[in-house]
Amino acid sequence: MARSMSLKGKKVLVTGGAGFIGSHTVDALVREGANVVVVDNLSSGRRENINPEAAFYEVNIADPEIEIIMEKERPGIICHFAYFVFVPKSVQNPLLDMDCLAGTLRILGKAKDLNVKKVLYSSSGFVYGNNPNLPLKEKEPFSYDTPYAISKEATENYLRFFSKTYGLPYVVLRYATVYGPGQATGAMADYIRKLSSGQQADIWGDGTKTRDYVFIADVVRANLLALTVRSDNPDPVFNISSGVETTLNTLYKKTSDLLGRKAMPVYHKDRPGEQIRFCLNNSKAKKELGWRPEFSLDEGLKITVEAAAKGNG
Repeated sequence: MARSMSLKGKKVLVTGGAGFIGSHTVDALVREGANVVVVDNLSSGRRENINPEAAFYEVNIADPEIEIIMEKERPGIICHFAYFVFVPKSVQNPLLDMDCLAGTLRILGKAKDLNVKKVLYSSSGFVYGNNPNLPLKEKEPFSYDTPYAISKEATENYLRFFSKTYGLPYVVLRYATVYGPGQATGAMADYIRKLSSGQQADIWGDGTKTRDYVFIADVVRANLLALTVRSDNPDPVFNISSGVETTLNTLYKKTSDLLGRKAMPVYHKDRPGEQIRFCLNNSKAKKELGWRPEFSLDEGLKITVEAAAKGNG
């Protein structure tokens, strides 16, 4: 079982540190006393998310400048969250994921040269695709339903290559559907935004698609615990999830009830490349990281809706 580690004084590079998961993780790292460097091109991240105690570089990770920044800052730990998050757009144009892959290779190549002690990579449970063996364990085969999933798997494979060939330590977390205050993209954020303004939100399909919702505070705890994984771990890959399947219709009703609105979503024909059912088994993270989700969907959704009402959504 992993134990907490002291991050005080450690230099941590966080790519995508102005984004939803990245910025919450940066805040936690700063609270733990780490010296944090944020790199983000602000394509989906927001400047107001950046912790004022972190150094900030507005750079695309595919730009050669990332290597110059790393040489200057010399991080001992890298938390790699930067990725193109608009999955339906990448289904239409797979080239949108190429910057992520090119940037990742620049980062890993430089990390090898700098003898970085740990690379934490935020992967996704969507790599499993529409696999019916729910809840899905880490050993399940991947599916190739979206360019996003393909590029996430490719990055995991590059991490294995750099580890095997150069000894670069890494850990991969495959997140379920992360949500919480400050989230700007995704179905839940859209539901809250539309319903709060007296509108109804869109649902693609009939609303019976399922997701596995895991609260951001639980994810941040997992991120910090993952930094303690031993470098000789033969398979440092963990699902981070609630392990509970929830339909979009159920989520919409819970959200509308919290906001005192009537649930009348606008249904549309489903889009290509959609995940139909989604639920991850988190038993490995419980056993090896000592992690477990502490927030139920009802608890986390209430916090998220209340934050949005205060302008922090």
